[in-house]
Amino acid sequence: MTSRLRDPDRPCVLPGDPSWLHEVRYLEEKVLRVVAAAANAAAFRFDAARYVLSVGVLEGAASVIGRLAAEMDEPADSEREGIRVLFLPGWELDYLWQVLAAFRRAQAGEPEAADLRELLDGIGEGQGRTVEQITEDLQRVAAMLMLDIPAVPTLAAAALHSLGLPSGNPGPPPDAAAVHEAVVQVRAGWAAAGVR
Repeated sequence: MTSRLRDPDRPCVLPGDPSWLHEVRYLEEKVLRVVAAAANAAAFRFDAARYVLSVGVLEGAASVIGRLAAEMDEPADSEREGIRVLFLPGWELDYLWQVLAAFRRAQAGEPEAADLRELLDGIGEGQGRTVEQITEDLQRVAAMLMLDIPAVPTLAAAALHSLGLPSGNPGPPPDAAAVHEAVVQVRAGWAAAGVR
């Protein structure tokens, strides 16, 4: 068992206003945990590959969304325009990525993911969403958490410096102009992911 503190954490820069997350929160309990339960039942019948993913991966992806929602409490009005920097273990984000890849396979109609597609169709009917919409919502979460542009480490370093914590960056802390430019770039990345 290794310490979570030694895992390579990834900085995630998110809007201070968590309303974007409310729109996709259903993914945790009403999609990922349902698919995980079906995968668990299939594994019990020695058909572990039926829904493409293992129960652990599905539960891990669900808990990323659940924990994110729990940590992103409602901000004060003055904080809504701000940003939040969270550090998530890379392996947790990998769970989310694996689920997204499997959902894309199901959406594309790949034969190995036919049972997953059928299950997602049924779940989607209950949620008033198509498999494409579910996949798109999961992609939005992944895009927000895995935004991989140079502005993200700049903002993470600035946030850590403001707290008096070491940033792991041997250089000086980012100046105000670099931080402002990083915020502009991150907001453009959010807009590209469909989050304002």
